[in-house]
Amino acid sequence: MPIRLIWRSSNYKMLCLLLILFIVTLVVIGLYFFPLGTIFTVVTSRKTIGLQLRFVVNDTAVGAANIAAVGAANRTVNNGTTVEGLWFNFSCELFRFYAYSAFYDDRISLLSDPVIRIIAISDPFEALSKDSHVICVLQYRDRIETFKMADAPLAVGYGWPLKKKEAMEYVYTCPTKLGRIPQAVGIRISGSGNAATSLLPVTVPRKPDVKREMCLCVQVAFGSLDPSRLIEWLELQRLLGVTTVGVYDLSVSGAGRRVFEHYAKEGLVDLRRTREIHPNEDRHHLLQGSPVINDCIYRHMHEFRRIAVFDFDEFVMPRRHSNLPDLVDHLDRHYSDTGSPYVNYAFRNQFFFLDLAPDESVPSRFTVLRFRTKVAISADGYSVKSVINPQACIHMHNHYCWGVTANYTKYGGTASVSPELAVNQHYKKCHLSEAECRSLMQNVTRDDVMLTLKSDLVRAVDAKTEELRVELEGVTYEP
Repeated sequence: MPIRLIWRSSNYKMLCLLLILFIVTLVVIGLYFFPLGTIFTVVTSRKTIGLQLRFVVNDTAVGAANIAAVGAANRTVNNGTTVEGLWFNFSCELFRFYAYSAFYDDRISLLSDPVIRIIAISDPFEALSKDSHVICVLQYRDRIETFKMADAPLAVGYGWPLKKKEAMEYVYTCPTKLGRIPQAVGIRISGSGNAATSLLPVTVPRKPDVKREMCLCVQVAFGSLDPSRLIEWLELQRLLGVTTVGVYDLSVSGAGRRVFEHYAKEGLVDLRRTREIHPNEDRHHLLQGSPVINDCIYRHMHEFRRIAVFDFDEFVMPRRHSNLPDLVDHLDRHYSDTGSPYVNYAFRNQFFFLDLAPDESVPSRFTVLRFRTKVAISADGYSVKSVINPQACIHMHNHYCWGVTANYTKYGGTASVSPELAVNQHYKKCHLSEAECRSLMQNVTRDDVMLTLKSDLVRAVDAKTEELRVELEGVTYEP
């Protein structure tokens, strides 16, 4: 049959169209499960010591890539597991760069397109040559795009030596294209000659329909922690209206770890891991304290109206309100009525030194009920702790939010809350010079505000201690 007649056949035309449709379908499915960017990453990553790992974004596995991570346990991670706790190594000979996590930030208050926030430890940014630039490598399902990082990173700490060389804590920012969420992000330094062959998964924070009131983010946890004090502290935070506590375990041992794991199963603690970038670094926790706080804030920024930042030996006890959310509501109304609304609230520090005589009538497992003697309140600005608006704060130190989004720059920054309403109650042995400690402890007053919660706290701590008795049996705690 002549070719012209065959083509005129309607059956033949239909067969050809179906064949074309089948081929296109195969191509689309292939690109969905194996994006070109992923194939590129795997092919070009021969020099990377990495792991084949499925990305976990918003609790959903969405692809695969080759990652290079540092940390004691990274060699044993299996396919399909999460990567929390590992620091991703984007270093080159020109500049050290270690990233802990990356978040998609699309807050309306940015007044800009969404961005990617990378929580990292790097060489001081000022040390980067003027001829070099930080390049963001964004992997989407169907392509890889690169952008020059336009803005300097935002500091979240004061730095600490890493391998005997100064390192700094930052939040780096990468641009995106509106409406497109990258699966992963990589970093390379222009002029280094290194390709961006390692990729860090991008987390999309949850956006529940209804926000909860109060989350608490804590500096990195390490070493031997007293289980009795942890139980008391966590139950007290619960009584004060906190519903989630973000805890990041660097090296918690024995009983402390068991307590955190118990509360994690219960749902009060969001327990995550972080690891040493290099083993056996002196006081490495000082470098990781602020990065994990910022991870916690970005992770929960859409879930809570407010986020508090306290340490394990301190809390804010409202003196005229039943809990922290009620206190914050009062502060919001007060400053709105004055026409000068503030974004964040800072609470002045007041020490309840454990060197001072306790109330011996109270059992030893209740630190805050036994030690009710305080020294003079610290100077305003010294060792304060804050409750922040997570829709505003973009980089947080342990004490203050150091910067806010564009929409909140028109408001007041951080208000110092009157001690008549609440202070940051700080329980520790005096850590100052002998002369300073002696001077402070000569001027003390009794403060029984904690007795207002005594019955509820005793009941909660005793019930939890009994619940944990079997889990802690035989587990040692060494102060």
